Amino acid sequence: MSKDYKLHWPSHPNIYGGNGVRKFNIYFSEPDQGVNEETGILLLIPGFGANASSNVYKKMRKNFADQYNLIVVQCDYFGQEFMQGSRSVQMNFSRDNLSGIFSSSEIENIFKDGFNGRKFIEIGSKYSINLSLKEILNETADNFNDMGLMQAMDHLTSIYYVIKILEDNGLTFNTNKIIAYGHSHGAYLCYLCNAMAPHLFSLIIDNSAWLQPVYLSSPRFLFTKVGNMTIQTEFDYFVRKLDYDADILNLSALYGKFDNLCNIESFHGTTDNLISHKDKNQFCKSINHCIFHEISTSKVDGDIFKSTNHGLDADFLKMFDYVMKNREFEFKNCIHSKPVNYLTRKKEYRVLYEEGLPLLTIKSL
Repeated sequence: MSKDYKLHWPSHPNIYGGNGVRKFNIYFSEPDQGVNEETGILLLIPGFGANASSNVYKKMRKNFADQYNLIVVQCDYFGQEFMQGSRSVQMNFSRDNLSGIFSSSEIENIFKDGFNGRKFIEIGSKYSINLSLKEILNETADNFNDMGLMQAMDHLTSIYYVIKILEDNGLTFNTNKIIAYGHSHGAYLCYLCNAMAPHLFSLIIDNSAWLQPVYLSSPRFLFTKVGNMTIQTEFDYFVRKLDYDADILNLSALYGKFDNLCNIESFHGTTDNLISHKDKNQFCKSINHCIFHEISTSKVDGDIFKSTNHGLDADFLKMFDYVMKNREFEFKNCIHSKPVNYLTRKKEYRVLYEEGLPLLTIKSL
C-alpha cells in the first residue's frame, strides 16, 4: 500500500494583492517500495465539481503510486472551493411570486416563520417547474476562482515542494518521468503549468481541456434535479470583473510564445459543448509533440469512454492506464529550473526560482 502524506505549507503569493501569507494543503502518495531512480512524479489536477478529497482522486493517488512507481501529488488550489456544487443561493421570493404555483396552505407553510428555503425546495420538488437561482459566492481579492495563473502557480509550487523534499533527503528519482493529468479545467491548468515551467513535464494527459476558460466571458450554470423540479444555479465569478489578460490565458496565443517540449496526449469528444473538437484539433496541430485523439461515437467503448460529450464520461483510472500502457521514460536525474519570460500586449510575465520554488511576477506595460 502507498504511503500517504498531507502538508500545510505556504503557497504561492497572491498575484492580485490580498492580505497576508497564503497557505494550502498538499497531498502526495509515495510508492510502498519507496523511491528509486525509476520513480516519477504525477500531478493530478481536478476541474469543476471535484477536488483532492474526492474519492476518485484519493483512489488514483493510492493506485498509481504503486502501480506505476510514481509520487502522486495534488493540492487544494486557489479558489477551488468556489468551483464545487451549490452551497448558498439567493432566494428572494414573495407570497405573490408563488401564488400561481403552490396552494394557499403550501405558501403558508413556506412563510410560517419567515421564508423557509428548505421547506420551499421540499414542496417545490413535487412540481414540474424550472427554478433559476444565483449562487452567493463571497469571493474577494484574497481568494477567488481566477481560473488561471494563481491556480497554475499553486500546482507548480506543490510539485516543486515535493521535488525539494526528495532532494533534501538525498533521493534519486527520474526527472524525465514528470506527468500532469487533468480533466476539463484541470487539463487546461496542466497546459498552463507546462507553459510556466517548459522544462519540467515530460507528459500531459488531457481530458477535454478548453483553450480558454468559458466562464471568463459568461457565467457558469449548474443544473440540478430535485424531485420533479429543475434548479438552474448561476455562478457569476469575481474574475469577470477584473481586467484579465486574455493573451496569457488563451492557450493558442500562449503556446505560440515558446517551443513545447512536452509530449501531449489530448482526448476530446465530438459533441463537447464547451469547446469544439475541431478547434482543439487545430491547436494540437499547431504545437510540437501533441497527439490528438478525437473521440467519436465509434470510439465510445463503454469502458474507458462512455460518451462523446465534455469529459467523455471517462473512467479516469482506465484512461490513465490506456495512455501509460507500454510507455517508457528514459532516465534523467537533473531538472533545469530556467527563468521564463512572456510578453503580451498588456503585461510582462516572469517566472523565477527562489530557493527552488517558482515565483511569478507581473509588470504592466
